[in-house]
Amino acid sequence: MGQLSSLPDLVHLIAMAKDPAHALQRLAEGALAATASKVAMIAVVNDELGCLEIQFGAGEHFESRAKGTQLQLESEGKEGIVSYVAATGARFSSGNVQDDPRYRELFAMTASEIAVPIRDRGGRIRGVFNLESDRPNAYDDDSRLLLGAVADLAATALLRQDAARREEALIEIGSVIESAQTERSLLDRVIQVAGEVLRFQACSIFLLDPESGLFRLRASVGWRRDVMEEIAYAPGQGFTGWVCERGEAILSNDPQSDPRWHAKHVELPSEQIASFLAVPIFSKARSIGAVRVLRRVADNPFLDNGFTESDLRILQAIAREISTGLENIRHFEKALRSERMIAWGELSAKSSHMIGNRVFALKGDVNELAYLLDDPATDSALLKDLQKSLSTNILRIDEILQDFRDFLTATQLVKEPTDLNALVRETAEEIFPKRSPCKLELALDLEMPSVPTDPKKLRRALSELIENSLNYMEEGALRVRTRWSRTHPRRSLTEGYALIEVQDMGPGVPEEQKERIFQPFFSNRVKGMGLGLSIVKGIVDAHGGEVYEAGEEGKGACFVILLPAPAVSKSTG
Repeated sequence: MGQLSSLPDLVHLIAMAKDPAHALQRLAEGALAATASKVAMIAVVNDELGCLEIQFGAGEHFESRAKGTQLQLESEGKEGIVSYVAATGARFSSGNVQDDPRYRELFAMTASEIAVPIRDRGGRIRGVFNLESDRPNAYDDDSRLLLGAVADLAATALLRQDAARREEALIEIGSVIESAQTERSLLDRVIQVAGEVLRFQACSIFLLDPESGLFRLRASVGWRRDVMEEIAYAPGQGFTGWVCERGEAILSNDPQSDPRWHAKHVELPSEQIASFLAVPIFSKARSIGAVRVLRRVADNPFLDNGFTESDLRILQAIAREISTGLENIRHFEKALRSERMIAWGELSAKSSHMIGNRVFALKGDVNELAYLLDDPATDSALLKDLQKSLSTNILRIDEILQDFRDFLTATQLVKEPTDLNALVRETAEEIFPKRSPCKLELALDLEMPSVPTDPKKLRRALSELIENSLNYMEEGALRVRTRWSRTHPRRSLTEGYALIEVQDMGPGVPEEQKERIFQPFFSNRVKGMGLGLSIVKGIVDAHGGEVYEAGEEGKGACFVILLPAPAVSKSTG
C-alpha cells in the first residue's frame, strides 16, 4: 500500500508542531490520511480517574461520537478493543470486527480495526492509538508497522507534554520562592503546585527541629493542621527518617515488603499505599528534611499507579527549590531579627527617656498633692487640676507601654480563615469618629476570598492606618477599599492577592519618605514614639504580605496592605 513512505512526513509533523497537544492531533490526522482510514483516535490513560479518555482524533465520524468518551481498563473486552489493548498491552488487528467478541460498536461503519498501545520510556502504557475503516481487511503488515511507529511518536509527544507541564510547575515554584516571606506560605504553595504535576494522594514536608533533633511535619496534603505538630520522625526511623538521615531518595512501588518500612505517621492505611517516593532537602550540603509523596492503590487493577524515575527527578528538582526558598526566608528572618534587635535597643533607650520624663512629672504632682493635703484650706479646684495632671501622665505612660508591647508582639500570629470584608467594615466603623468633619467611604470587593490571618493583629494594623490618616485630615473623605487581584500590583507575580487600601485627602507623603515612614521612631507627629507604622509593617510582614504607600504628594496618602490570597481560594459570591 506504500504507507511507509508517509512516515517521514509524520515525523516532520510532530517535530514542527507548536505544542504537544497539537502534535498529537496532527498525528491522528496524518495516520488517517496515510492509511486511508475513516477514523483515527488516541485514547490517553487518566491516572486520577483510573480510566482511558479519548482525547485526540480525526475523521468525519470522530468529533460527534467519540471525543471525551471514557473507557474502563479491562482485559476481557467488555469495554471494547481500545480498553482491551490498554489493559493487556497486546496489539490488535481484525479484518472483520463483527466476528470478534471483544468488539463494541462506536461507529456503525466500522469493518476493520487495528490498535496498538502507547508506552512511555519505562514501558508503562500511556494510551492507545487505533484506526478504523469501513472496508473489510483494510490493513496489511505495512499499515500495522506504520501504526506502531506512529504510536511511538505519540509516546514522544506525551512525554513532551509531561515535560512542558513539569517545566511550568518549576517556573511557578520559582515564582513562589521569589514572593514567599514565610516558611508556611512557601511550603503550602509548593505542595499545591507539586500535586498538579505528580498527581499524588498525599504529600508531606518534614524539616529538622534543632531543639529536639526530630524531623517534624511542617506542611501536608493528607494531615489536618491540628495534628501536624504531633507528627515527627527520629533520624533513621522508617522510610522518611531514613531519607532525612541518609540524604538519599527512596522510590518504592512495594513499600510494605521493605524492612525499612514504618507504617506509622503515613497519611493512608499501609495496605492502601501503592507507591512511596521521598527525596531529601539539603541546606549547605546537609540534609535538613524530606519531601514525601504517596499514591493510593488504584481501583483498576490494570492501571499502573507507581511513581517513576521521571517522578523522582522532578521531586528532586522541587526539593532543590524548597531548599533555596528556605535559605532565602531564613536569611531574611535573620536579618529582620537583627534589625529588630537594633530597634529594640533604640526603643529601650527612647522609652526609658520618655517614661522617665513622665515619672519625674508624676513625682512633682505627688509632692504637690502631699503639700495640698496638709493645708486644710486647700481649694478643691486645685485638687481637681492635680488629679487631671496625674491622669494625663499615667495615660501617656500606658500608651508608651502599649506601643512597646505591640512592637514586640507584632510578628506573633495566630491565624484563622478570615472574612476580610467583615473585618475591614467592623474596624473602620469602630475606629472612625462618630462626629467628624470627615466622611468614611467603604468599597468592599464582594468576590474577596477567605484569607488566613490573625484578625486581632490585622485589626491593630488597619486601626493604625485609619488613625494615622485622620490625624492629617481636616475634612474630606477617607476611603477604605478591599479588592482581590490575580496579579501583584507592582511585580510580575500571579499568585492571587487580597488588598486593603486606606486613602485619605491629607497632604500626602513626600517621595523621599515613602520607605522611611515604616522605620521605627520615624514620625512627623509630636505625640507617640513613632512606632505605629513600624508595627503595621511587622504585622503585615509576618502574614507574608507587604505594606507600602502608593499616594501622590499633595493629593493625599494611600496605604496598601497586600496579603497572599491564592486564586484557588477565590469565591464567586
